[in-house]
Amino acid sequence: MALSGSSARRYAEALYQIGTSETAVDEFGASLQRLHEALSGEILRALRNPGIPLRARRAALDAATAAEPKAIRSLLDLLLERERIALFPQIATAYVDLVERRAGIVKGTITTAKEISAKERDELVRRLERSSGKKIRATFAVDESLLGGAKVQVGDRLIDSSLKAQLDELRRELAS
Repeated sequence: MALSGSSARRYAEALYQIGTSETAVDEFGASLQRLHEALSGEILRALRNPGIPLRARRAALDAATAAEPKAIRSLLDLLLERERIALFPQIATAYVDLVERRAGIVKGTITTAKEISAKERDELVRRLERSSGKKIRATFAVDESLLGGAKVQVGDRLIDSSLKAQLDELRRELAS
């Protein structure tokens, strides 16, 4: 599976280079996002189905993507022709990751013991951005076993300030 991931990254990198030269990086990103949502499940399986003639699959894909940028349509056509259309969702994700990485945006996961309000989320992200010096695209999760506090994963850094972690540390100190 690592091979398909690296293939997806190579396609995404090539598309990014084209987008940069055409000053269409954001346009390509929006197009990939729309198509990622549209070309999922049954539609992707139909495009992969060798029982449907390639000509028919290509005609359907061309009709569905007529309003998309030429580079995106060409990529989809190439993937279809090479029987690699199944890589498209990974390519779309890799492209977004590449654009964010080049823009200095890092992904973060914030896990709290209970649901927090949108205002609290925004404030927490702002504090993390100030302390890290980076723009953070955060996703939030709830894990009641934390008891209180939060676990923050930003890039490869983990900050565990949960009550559970503090109690575990106290237990280790008392046991030694």
